[in-house]
Amino acid sequence: MPVYHPVRLPMYDWPEVRKATSALEEAFQDAITTALGIGPEQFTPWPIELDVHESWSEPGVLLTQTCGYPLTHALNGRVRLLGAAHYAAPGCRDHFYCSQIIVGKNSSHETLEDLRGARAVFNTPDSQSGMNAFRRSVAPLSNGKPFFSSVVESGGHLKSVKAVAAGEADVASIDAVCWWLVCQEFPELADKVRPIAQTLPAPGLPMITSNRFSVAQAAQIADVVADVLQDQKTQKSRERLGIRGFSKLGLEDYASIPAMEREASVLGYPVLA
Repeated sequence: MPVYHPVRLPMYDWPEVRKATSALEEAFQDAITTALGIGPEQFTPWPIELDVHESWSEPGVLLTQTCGYPLTHALNGRVRLLGAAHYAAPGCRDHFYCSQIIVGKNSSHETLEDLRGARAVFNTPDSQSGMNAFRRSVAPLSNGKPFFSSVVESGGHLKSVKAVAAGEADVASIDAVCWWLVCQEFPELADKVRPIAQTLPAPGLPMITSNRFSVAQAAQIADVVADVLQDQKTQKSRERLGIRGFSKLGLEDYASIPAMEREASVLGYPVLA
């Protein structure tokens, strides 16, 4: 008998919105298990020490959320893509999102060109919003050379915002939904920085399931996800999280993400530097 892990939406699961995220996770799990005939005895908790990156390719995944860059790279062929949610954050349209490139509130930097020689911070090396889109934005200005005086990894978008706000870094590229959450949940922090540009758009964070499921079963799960994200019962949670809808997508819809990587490399800027 197959064993599954509970639905988990980790990517925007900040403590401030945990209640809404948890309610949505429960709604997804109830609807999917009903549709597929999965019993409660088939669930086992997620391992406490399991890293979120490792969790994405666990065979027991019923539904979770990843980032577009891992989807097209490390997870390619190892999971089944369902689609992406629509978010209400500025810079988001339908299933697309972008990143807000931020500087300190009192910074003299007004354009990307102004950032030459600045100190950059990014969340993680496999982040579409914090690294890949940022790299692609800077690449045309780099002349094939390092653009920043330093580039430091923070470990998370909120940490990157805090670094810029504290003057520890000059610039960061922040996922549009994370930036919206900062503005909603940490207005005093948001007031210490400001966006000066947006990156190119890309499909938003992918919702995925285990490739243990057949293509037909994955399509069924995608249908359920779409229904839950239109259900009046989840409206309060969706509004709290800024979710407006859902699009079913295929891996070809994420082709712009590796394309950004290739374009940066062609421009002589293969590494954010």
